[in-house]
Amino acid sequence: MVQINGEQFDNVSVVGRTLLDYATEAGYDPVGIVIEKNMEIIHREDFDKVNIDDGDVIEILHFVGGGQR
Repeated sequence: MVQINGEQFDNVSVVGRTLLDYATEAGYDPVGIVIEKNMEIIHREDFDKVNIDDGDVIEILHFVGGGQR
């Protein structure tokens, strides 16, 4: 099993895919996110080089701008 943002996924659906493939398919803009794999921040330029492995815990953080009007 793989855990992504607290949700469990079966290995068939995510193992072996790159972080970039998963993130873009899930609707994230790779420019505005940070990905943590097993408590290690992955550099944006490596999203397409790092695969999801069985047992991984992944957090995808995206930033939203805003403020007072």
